[in-house]
Amino acid sequence: MKLIIQPFSEQALGHFLKELLQDESSVYVTFQAAVAFAKISGVQHIREELRQFVERGGFVRLVIGIDQYGTSLEALSTLLETIQGEGEIWINHDEAQYVSFHPKIYFFEGLDMGLLILGSGNLTQGGLYSNDEASAAYQLDFSNEADLGILSQIKAALDGWCDPQSGTAHLLSFEFLDELAGGGYVKSESELKSEIAVEAYQENENVEEDESREKELRKRLFGHRIGRKRPSRRVARRREKIIVQAAEEDEVVSVDGFVMTLMQTDVGVGQLTPGTSRRSPEIFIPLIARNAFPDFWKWPDQFVEDPERAGKFDRSGVFMRLGGEIISVNMMIWPVKRDFRLRSEALRSAGQIGDILRVERVEASEGYEYYVEIVPQGTSDYEYCLSLCVHVTRANSKRVWGYYRVAETED
Repeated sequence: MKLIIQPFSEQALGHFLKELLQDESSVYVTFQAAVAFAKISGVQHIREELRQFVERGGFVRLVIGIDQYGTSLEALSTLLETIQGEGEIWINHDEAQYVSFHPKIYFFEGLDMGLLILGSGNLTQGGLYSNDEASAAYQLDFSNEADLGILSQIKAALDGWCDPQSGTAHLLSFEFLDELAGGGYVKSESELKSEIAVEAYQENENVEEDESREKELRKRLFGHRIGRKRPSRRVARRREKIIVQAAEEDEVVSVDGFVMTLMQTDVGVGQLTPGTSRRSPEIFIPLIARNAFPDFWKWPDQFVEDPERAGKFDRSGVFMRLGGEIISVNMMIWPVKRDFRLRSEALRSAGQIGDILRVERVEASEGYEYYVEIVPQGTSDYEYCLSLCVHVTRANSKRVWGYYRVAETED
């Protein structure tokens, strides 16, 4: 194993990659990489070596993330021009909130051996040379059973990140690059100025609001990958020694929280055909659930009738905390509908079919009225929250829901 500690060691990750790509012994015939970010500052350092590698008959496959504007238009365009159809470049992106494509893997494969580099360096100048980064290079011997097992895992991971059936992977072409740019997924480096400017861009609150608005309006080019293991995003704010109990309507006057399974109508976006409209971002709560404890939702006291639509009532600007963010949610009821709705793109984007929405009231001093989280399937909290969903909307309905209260235990 070889350790690469930069920028103060004799060799940086960029130097190591250049040497391997320039090696004319043809020990390695395939080069694959998966990185979170790519900038022209990094691509320019290995561009010529990549070109030489494919000209000698080598195959290149790169998987690149586009989250947080860490990948630039120029970097992707240059990589396409360099590989010249003698390889593949894939873009991996999940539309869900709190999900980023973030690996940093470089893998060289030959007939009898391979070289795996795992570390923290992206395909940027900082990642390859000037940042404080660490990488480990492992030589794989394909005659060794253990190394063959590692090879199998590497290939499975790379193939999975390039699988268009996942909904999060798309093969890059110049035509698709135009779509990415037009949809606001990637920006030119002249727009972002520099990697330092990107950080400032993301920290600017006004720009974040504009970016969020832009993401809501743009046509989605990617989907959500099913089966992702995700931890519950619970904020540890409760007192110690408390239990959560299922609430029966005839036993309690008030409740502390609400839980409900999410369906396609809650987290889906509807039509994706060009020219058609996406479904409004709304979570659908059955009227029977709202009516069980209307005070929990402040119905009807804090709802205002829409002056342009008789019978439609809104409670706008309800602040909720989702993960580390405070979001504004609109509650609404329509006269011709049989449900109560929470309108929020952040809520729709955070969940997947079958996950559980948990909404809990908090003290007004917190700066928001409700704490809300999406409890993913397969997490430790999921089965417990599901046990609180003691009601069904109607016979044979897959949507289940319930309320709960927080009670203090006795010593």
